[in-house]
Amino acid sequence: MRKGIIILLHLLLLSALLAAAACSSETASAPTPTSAQTNYPLSVVDMLGRSVQISQRPTSIVTTHPTATETLYKVGGTAVGRDSGSKYPAEATTLPPVGSIYTISVEAIAVLNPDLIIIEALTQQNIIDSLQTLGVPIIAVRAASLADIDQSLALVGNIVDRDEAATQAVADIHSKIEAVQGNATGGKSVLILIADANRIIYAAKPESYPGTIVALLKLGNTATGLPESGPYPGFALFTAEQALTSNPDVVFTITPAPAPARRLSTLLPQIPGFNQIDAVKAGLVVELDPFLFLQAQGPRIADAAEEMLRLINEAAE
Repeated sequence: MRKGIIILLHLLLLSALLAAAACSSETASAPTPTSAQTNYPLSVVDMLGRSVQISQRPTSIVTTHPTATETLYKVGGTAVGRDSGSKYPAEATTLPPVGSIYTISVEAIAVLNPDLIIIEALTQQNIIDSLQTLGVPIIAVRAASLADIDQSLALVGNIVDRDEAATQAVADIHSKIEAVQGNATGGKSVLILIADANRIIYAAKPESYPGTIVALLKLGNTATGLPESGPYPGFALFTAEQALTSNPDVVFTITPAPAPARRLSTLLPQIPGFNQIDAVKAGLVVELDPFLFLQAQGPRIADAAEEMLRLINEAAE
């Protein structure tokens, strides 16, 4: 009798060990994410290389640029105020504006009593001194490259205690880009042009945000190697003489000015030199959305790549 009980106990113990092993195996193949909580006070280095102290989790955030706004919302954060140019996501458009990208109002920000301000590094470095009078932490983000976007998402996610959301956002962006790249054949060359208020024309180098998208699609860039010049970061002056010797398969244009300003795509056929480009003569000139490809650089880079690939394919038909 006693021997039978011992055998039974051994069998029960063996069953328990097998069940535990099975459970362990399932856990190993599909790990459950753990929640990593940010500890405050927090010291971070922003995209300008500035060391910034965050005393507590921010709850009243003001963003002063579409890149800042979209980065914050991509990690699940929210703002109490934004620049007038921030139009995505839709919920951000209901927030009180604090001025335009280049004319931010310190007074309008002060009224909102923020505990964090997020700016854009390349275009808004000059407003840091005036914003510092508010005594609020200021964080600069940047999206000149895919690596910048990844780093900015991780930075903001850490500050607002949304590390997991930031990690997932980065993974989603890379996954979508890989899917777009899988449908891209490459081999073609493009030229992306923009004009300033004086109709001086500049081309997007690989170092620009549109140039980054071109590189992701494995397309050639006619502006590669040109010296950077002009008001747009990553762009180079592109003259009529240079246009005469260029031979892109497709010409993309960006017109920052809103309608009724004429689109650059409609002007090129009338500009000497540029009207001699084979792609222009063939009507292979495509206008890009200035918001998606220039003004709102950031987490929607995969959407921009997808859109550019669609336009390339349509132009080839």
